[in-house]
Amino acid sequence: MSLCTATTSPTFVHTTGASSFIKGADVSTLLQIEDKGGKFYDHGVQKDGLQILEDHGFNAIRIKVWNDPGNPNYYPANQSDPHGYNNTAHVVELAERAKRKGFRIMIDFHYSDWWADPGKQYTPHAWSSMDVSSMSAALYDYTCDVLSALKSNGVIPEWVQVGNEITNGMCWDTGRTSNWNDLARLLKSGYNAVKTVNSSTQVVLHLDHGGNNSMFRAWFDNAIARGVQFDVIGMSYYPQWHGSLTDLQNNMNDLQSRYDKDIIIVETAYPWTWQNGDSEANAITSTGLVTYPVSAAGQKQFLDGLVGRIKAVPNGRGAGFFYWEPQWIPVAGAGWKYGAGDQWDNATLFDFEGNALSSIEAISAY
Repeated sequence: MSLCTATTSPTFVHTTGASSFIKGADVSTLLQIEDKGGKFYDHGVQKDGLQILEDHGFNAIRIKVWNDPGNPNYYPANQSDPHGYNNTAHVVELAERAKRKGFRIMIDFHYSDWWADPGKQYTPHAWSSMDVSSMSAALYDYTCDVLSALKSNGVIPEWVQVGNEITNGMCWDTGRTSNWNDLARLLKSGYNAVKTVNSSTQVVLHLDHGGNNSMFRAWFDNAIARGVQFDVIGMSYYPQWHGSLTDLQNNMNDLQSRYDKDIIIVETAYPWTWQNGDSEANAITSTGLVTYPVSAAGQKQFLDGLVGRIKAVPNGRGAGFFYWEPQWIPVAGAGWKYGAGDQWDNATLFDFEGNALSSIEAISAY
């Protein structure tokens, strides 16, 4: 039985201006890092990690949610964290903390028990034997239940992602893009659930390859042709994989003209070092077509270039960005899967010991 209840909140009205520009951070691993002993410092003073972000001008927080993380009986067996981080309870806890500090909130549904991205979209084990009709109903109920749990604790997200990097679909094999009609059905269920809990929450559809205009146009044309509704186009943009900043700019400009929707870079990052803080190989090993230095100063140059291009999107449709996992410092037990290390420690906004880098000081100016 779903906990979903309707709301009479007003629908979202698009606004522009510096005060509404999103300067966000995805901090989905923060609770795990803290529980495993990680600490954060700003100019040598230990502080709460969220406080440091607030002090330097961040105004929004993104949090991912997994259906049943940490369950050793299901995929990936014995690899997800045994404590079930990023389940509903942890998401509510972290979202409450962020709300108390005045952050705007984005919730990122992976619709998986583990990581979901263009290369893997594992159906939650509880849905694995369902047909598309039953899965759509389960997705609706699950989305309602998580958002209702947040709502009952005083958190109404400003944005909700229906899926994470769903370039190739979600809940495979049912929701692959090769089965667009079924994928559209799942997306509609997610949209309806979000709007039922709070009509003002904006629904984000999120793809990777922010520099690939033809891919975005084909994907959203397919969605719209099947009646899929959404409020915001979400993009990942990592220079290593996703083209130049000019490619990104051209894509954003075309999409705003074509679809007249806000655009948010919901994931981005740039390395501050090629060194490694632990034994796990770094995921970021190149800056692709972007040639800023690999340093804290280079991170600032990258952020300056990125923000300038987002703000240049016509009609104020460049809504802002979220830096992905700026606090994922190397801490034993807080790796990307059980028993492994941290693949992201060279692309954070903190050094290996948790000291805020000088690049974080750029955020307040945007």
